[in-house]
Amino acid sequence: MANIGATTAFYKVETSLTRANNEVSKSMERLATGKANANAGDRSSYVAMADTFRLDFVGTKAGIKGASVAMGYLETGMRVLDSASGLLSRLQELAVLGANDTNTDADHEAINLEAEAIADEFNRLMTTASYKGKSAFVDVASSQYVSMGGRDQEMTFGIGTIDYSSLYSDARKIAGGPNDGKLFNLSTLPSDAVAVKNYGRVVDTGMASGDGDTMKAGNTYIITTKAAGGEDDYGDSADSAGKILAGASVYQKDNTTVTTETMAAYDVVVVGDTDIGTASIHADIRFSEVNTDNGFKAGLKYEIVSLGNSDGVVDVSAFDEDAGAIGRAVTGIADAAQLVEGQQFTVDEDVSVANLAFLNALTEGMTFRRVGATDEMTSKIEDIQALINTARVQAGSQYAAMESAVNYTTDLTAQYELGYNTVNDVNFSMETAHLAKNQILQQAATAMLAQANSGQQGLLQLIS
Repeated sequence: MANIGATTAFYKVETSLTRANNEVSKSMERLATGKANANAGDRSSYVAMADTFRLDFVGTKAGIKGASVAMGYLETGMRVLDSASGLLSRLQELAVLGANDTNTDADHEAINLEAEAIADEFNRLMTTASYKGKSAFVDVASSQYVSMGGRDQEMTFGIGTIDYSSLYSDARKIAGGPNDGKLFNLSTLPSDAVAVKNYGRVVDTGMASGDGDTMKAGNTYIITTKAAGGEDDYGDSADSAGKILAGASVYQKDNTTVTTETMAAYDVVVVGDTDIGTASIHADIRFSEVNTDNGFKAGLKYEIVSLGNSDGVVDVSAFDEDAGAIGRAVTGIADAAQLVEGQQFTVDEDVSVANLAFLNALTEGMTFRRVGATDEMTSKIEDIQALINTARVQAGSQYAAMESAVNYTTDLTAQYELGYNTVNDVNFSMETAHLAKNQILQQAATAMLAQANSGQQGLLQLIS
């Protein structure tokens, strides 16, 4: 049939030309954007794959950054531990140098002062060391978390806090020997092994009625003078003949509250929670404060160097809490013992505060020295150094593990990035070949469309 309408060839060629035009357009868009999925309907499955790879890729990259910061924390902590170890080494050296009887008082003073300064610096270092404002030490080792990129890739790290409290005591004022009157925080000084001190020495000047002084709450006092004859009542009632308190609490040496008990010279009391003005003290009594800052300490061993004003006769038969004195508060002194120079004794670890107060008050000018002070100090230093060594190993192993994890994560990141690029980026060599092919098809279809349209021209010849 001959007609002037579009032929079958036209429609087929036109369809092919449209398809070629679309493919050329897509290829040009992919090449222009560099993406394999250039438009919404183009290779949509690639989009899902690319997004998954992108999440993994950015997650692992962030994990590497976080791990690098954590490694910086661990390295800072290790440097702190190195510095702390150096300070302990010097403190150990001073502990040994101080235990030498050839040292002069000036030598001992200098050694003790340096030891205290190093101990203060050690404490400052261990309490203030930080990284990015966060303490270098945590309550529990390996309790901190860092993510390495999701998918259960978390790691733990953290340097545990080191307990070095055994090196220190509450600030105390040294009485007698080197550094007399100075405040120290070290529980043991280098010179303690050889220095002679008046442990528990009673303050020279006592407090009497109306002298304006105050018996301080919590402090320990001994009756140094008391009028002979008669009985004095030390109760807390307003009409007590010889009251020493009004509404406050004073404890006798056996921890019982003083109420209506007759007290004698050399009895020891510990003031309760309220200060007592000396206006309340009976006129015939003088109290002297016992120096407990440098007094005997439970669990420690001492040696008598000189007897001072004492005749060496000490009855310790009532020296326990039940009997109301010191008794059995020390090991190495028998009942009704004759004390001698060179005698050693140990203060029992379970001795009460009141017992210690009484023991400290009975020195009567006697002098003592600590036994085994050097071993005690160096042992404490070695124990703390062992804790530092453990922390150093912990920090080092955590650092090594994190470094290995960073290397692995770096490789993993590269694989994620490669996977992302594979499904997201256009293959230029293949896409340019595809473009060239479709451009040829486009040109051929255009030519064929012209041929398809030329078929109707023959019908004009029939008319003419």
